Amino acid sequence: LGLDTAEIDSERQIILEEKRARSSARQRVKDHVYERLAPESTLGRRLPIGVEETIKSVGRPDFVDYYRRWYVPSNMTVIVVGDTDPATVVDVITRAFGGGPAVPRPAPRGVGVRPTAGPRAIVATDPELTRAEVSIVRLGPPRGPETTVAGKRRRLVEFIGAWIFGRRMNADIAGGRSSFLDADASVRDWAGAMRMASVEASGHPGAWRPMLAELGTALQRARLHGFTEREVQDARAALIAEAEEAVQRETTRPAPEVLRQINEAVTRREPLMAAAQSLALLRRLLPGITAAEVSQAFAATFEARRALFIVELPAGDGVPAEAELVALGRAAVGVAPEKVADVARATTLLATLPRGGTVVESRTHPGSGVTSMWLDNGVRVHHRFMDQRTHEATITITLAGGPIQETPADRGVTEAALRAWERPATSALSSTEIRDLMTAAKARTRSGLAGDAATLTVSGDPAELERGLQLAYLLLTDPVIEPAALEQWKDAEAHRIAARKSQPMQALVTASAQAIYPKDETRPKALSAEQVRAITLDAAQAWLRRLIVTAPIEVAVVGDVDRQAATRLVTRYLGALRARPRISEKTLADLRAITRPTGPIRVEEAIDARTPQAAVFAGFFGADLKDTRDLRLLNVAARVLSTRMMKTIREDKQLVYVIGASSEPAVVYPGFGLFAAVAPTDPGKASALAAAVEDMYAAFAKDGPTDDELAVAKKQTANLLDEILKTPDFWSRQLATLDYRGSSLDDLLGARAQYERFTGEEVRDAVARYDRPEARVRVVITPRPNPVRER
Repeated sequence: LGLDTAEIDSERQIILEEKRARSSARQRVKDHVYERLAPESTLGRRLPIGVEETIKSVGRPDFVDYYRRWYVPSNMTVIVVGDTDPATVVDVITRAFGGGPAVPRPAPRGVGVRPTAGPRAIVATDPELTRAEVSIVRLGPPRGPETTVAGKRRRLVEFIGAWIFGRRMNADIAGGRSSFLDADASVRDWAGAMRMASVEASGHPGAWRPMLAELGTALQRARLHGFTEREVQDARAALIAEAEEAVQRETTRPAPEVLRQINEAVTRREPLMAAAQSLALLRRLLPGITAAEVSQAFAATFEARRALFIVELPAGDGVPAEAELVALGRAAVGVAPEKVADVARATTLLATLPRGGTVVESRTHPGSGVTSMWLDNGVRVHHRFMDQRTHEATITITLAGGPIQETPADRGVTEAALRAWERPATSALSSTEIRDLMTAAKARTRSGLAGDAATLTVSGDPAELERGLQLAYLLLTDPVIEPAALEQWKDAEAHRIAARKSQPMQALVTASAQAIYPKDETRPKALSAEQVRAITLDAAQAWLRRLIVTAPIEVAVVGDVDRQAATRLVTRYLGALRARPRISEKTLADLRAITRPTGPIRVEEAIDARTPQAAVFAGFFGADLKDTRDLRLLNVAARVLSTRMMKTIREDKQLVYVIGASSEPAVVYPGFGLFAAVAPTDPGKASALAAAVEDMYAAFAKDGPTDDELAVAKKQTANLLDEILKTPDFWSRQLATLDYRGSSLDDLLGARAQYERFTGEEVRDAVARYDRPEARVRVVITPRPNPVRER
């Protein structure tokens, strides 16, 4: 390892750009909290990336000393996951690393965090924060690796207590009984430096005082009265269900997931356990863990007499002094609330099963094995059996509609309406009741929203998909938006909108949409605070009702579930939905035409931001999704240009930490595909970065890729296609909108061959066709020298 001084100096600026890319109001507050949390420690002085002064001044002798001390074989672990002979792997590792110096493993340096000695407070503020967070924290020394059954049991007891507390907080939030929008509890060792037990809540800045009081009340209620046997049984059931799923899926887990698990165990210096071993240990330990034991451990772990109270707030009026926060915190945990009331629970999702529908058309595509069906109510269904990941299957339900149907008067109503899916509730069951019913289910639902579609996805163990589909059926026939869910979404959305204005990369997204779409076209643009405030519960509920009753539906069933079982499930639950028009690429076609502005489009906007960061978008309008050949040619160009950018713009010019080109097709509105590079940079380098990117486009449009660049891009693409065509996630995404997007299975399967046929001239000509002056877009966001809020 050379550690050349010139290379170090070159990398130094890149690290500074990495630090700049991470900079934000949240990061500044985090830095301050850790500085005050343990001022006597290394952690209090800096986070792992280091401080700017050190990054600028550290020299070659420092690097040499660091590498000689820490980068030695005794302190290394090589992790290999793959379908290969272990003996071969050992031989390769031995040859590569066996010649290293045989020195003892270096002893870790103490970080120096001290336990919480008594009540104290930290007040952290930043003018760009838009949300408040309050925490009640206990610090202690790290326990070190858990290597015994007794240690694992202790950690499990603590985890169950925090899990139950979080569930209680979520129920209060869902019921509209709290001032905060999020709350949780955790007990964790932080990077081997300290053990931190904390309860925390976040919400509107003006509500931080009631948030602290309510959090203290909830904490004391749990400490004084403990948890019920039913709550502990919920935790047992959830943990066992999760562990059983892990056992079923272990042999076909993705390699990166396995790597992460091994790396985490190595980092903690704990023994690696197979899923079956973990399940066996849970089955051995959980029956003996009682509500009384969990309650006692929670009370001891979160003992509040020596607590640290933390509040993170926007700078301005109403910020407390630390002494005042200590007094408020002690008052918050000095209460003696009543025991939580025990209420009867719902026992079933569906009182009676729906009658279902029938398949009226069915056809199997021979090349892909995809069977496509029409149900008698107009629902389109595609099924593909895949056992690459055993005991896993996914049902994706796409409803055509949503934001594309909105007007300036009701912009955002679809997102508001989907609160009924995000926090599932019906006319007969509250969201908390549904959560309790699904506690140990091995099937889950989640919602999604695109510009012209709402999606409801059921995934999990094929044996329990029916349970998830029952919930999906309720959400497609009787969804209810709980008032608290809507109001909390509106509040959170208002915070996000305010935060975007002072965060350069987020402001760039808003400004880019404003630049490329007509002024009076609101649908593709970010929501405004006024639009969010205007949404009412009645309007959102009516919109959702219309969507579930009339929207054409396309369904993808992919995974370890055979066609017969898949057909039974979809006909029973999705075949029971109301009849609707069949979905196709013509669906909502009359709403897709938007006049594209003539460029070049250039926007330079200064925002009030403390973060010394600019954000740059440089690109041009690209291909539509239906223009498959052009889209693939641009994909090749993006790969080549990304490699060039990392070499020229990152390493040679040192303008960014990371950058790459991407080609995003127009899906919802034809003509608005984008080929672009986006990156944060030093405000003084913003114009140079945009110009450098545009020069690279121009050079590529003139000369195209070299033979070597094209060969590498083709190989990368072939490897990617070989990999993703084997994954259920890829097929779920493709089949969920196969008819809606007018896609072809033959074209999908022929992708690799088409990529292989492309020539350098074809790739060059594609970029030249799209990178025309009238199609170019440049948007640059920079911070004002003197932000208005700091004057």
